[in-house]
Amino acid sequence: MADLKHEFDIMVLGAGLVGVATAIALKLKGHRVMLLEQGKVGGERAGLGLAAWDSRIYALSPGNVAWLEQLGVWPLLDAERVCAVDSMRIWGDDGAALELDAYAANLASLSVIVEGSRLQQALLARLMSLDVPVNDEISIDGVDWNPENVVLHAANGGTYAAPLLVGADGAYSWLRAQADITLRRHDYAQMGVVANFACEHPHQSQACQWFRGNDVLAWLPLPQQHISIVWSVDNARAQALMALDADTLAQEVAAAGQHRLGRLMLVTPAQAFPLAMQETSSLVKPGLALVGDAAHLVHPLAGQGVNLGFRDVQALAEAVSGKQARRLPGDIFVLRRYERARKADMMSMRLLTHGLSMLYARPIPWVRMLRNEGMKCLNRMPALKKQLVHYAVI
Repeated sequence: MADLKHEFDIMVLGAGLVGVATAIALKLKGHRVMLLEQGKVGGERAGLGLAAWDSRIYALSPGNVAWLEQLGVWPLLDAERVCAVDSMRIWGDDGAALELDAYAANLASLSVIVEGSRLQQALLARLMSLDVPVNDEISIDGVDWNPENVVLHAANGGTYAAPLLVGADGAYSWLRAQADITLRRHDYAQMGVVANFACEHPHQSQACQWFRGNDVLAWLPLPQQHISIVWSVDNARAQALMALDADTLAQEVAAAGQHRLGRLMLVTPAQAFPLAMQETSSLVKPGLALVGDAAHLVHPLAGQGVNLGFRDVQALAEAVSGKQARRLPGDIFVLRRYERARKADMMSMRLLTHGLSMLYARPIPWVRMLRNEGMKCLNRMPALKKQLVHYAVI
């Protein structure tokens, strides 16, 4: 392979949150890593001004926050722009409520809310400090799946080779298609409308969620008496919300949330993204591992998409770097360890989010009664609630 211009142990394609985290984690394990991106690294959101609020936010589990601390990423975030979630209240569609509390579960927090652009900037800063080579805005013409090396061919004539290629290139992954990995997709015919608001009353670090049939609204606390919302609604309703002026949208969101925080004021333009569930036939093939949205998509009602992706990275880094990894990182026996390690987590999250979505989408009276009585019953069982909380914070 002497004619190759660029050779590495592992190449990562995709410079979103999960892709950059993958490059950092593998570099810290001692691998020669390169990050490639077919667009500008960081994208538009990474260019937001420091004062601007990003409407795409993430609720990171305490386990993933601890992992980001180990990577040296978390200390690079502005502590004044992250917000811990101390409690959460969830309402069913007949007034049934479920209350979850970090203190009752002997935890410091249920999750930590961070803006996507700021987390991206912190990840990129850490990547640069590790001198990981980055090639962005690259145009890739094709890929050769050789027995010992995967070779990417760039449009400019350059070639890039490594025993392992990590696909972190999103829900519409080009690499997944090139590898002929099939996909099962369920479109919810819904969109998630996201926006940030300033609140009249303090949110007390509490997250709120309302299940109202096929309509799910989440309020997530942000610093400086702000909240971020994710409103999952059918496509027509999403378009109607997006067409509202700032004051009318704020009034709609406040009313849907029972005016719990008083008057709201829009501080970021609303955005909307389609909702779908995706399941791949495989996470790996010789020389390839999929992570993040390239590997799976789940409904956002549990806010677990990026958490799943970060746990993918941890499992992959362990599989290709642990004491048992005596083979090349792209060896299928090594990669099968990664796939096995992720199956249970991915399946349980997919069943939870899809199951809840389908359960609340059913207008049948007896189904409605059962789901709300179940919520009331769970709220009266502190030991089970504590167990559920501990599962969610991994």
